[in-house]
Amino acid sequence: MIIYLPTKQTFTNQKEAKSYFGNHHYRRLVKKGDIYFTNYNHTVANDLIQKNNI
Repeated sequence: MIIYLPTKQTFTNQKEAKSYFGNHHYRRLVKKGDIYFTNYNHTVANDLIQKNNI
């Protein structure tokens, strides 16, 4: 599950979140720390960024 922290909006996967925000804006939000990943069993493209921000 992916959570957009400012609004607490949830997405079930990255594809859904990227289609909502747009790929470029989504990646900026991940780098900024506004996107939080939870309950995933496989690595995602931004796994290292997320681990550094927690």
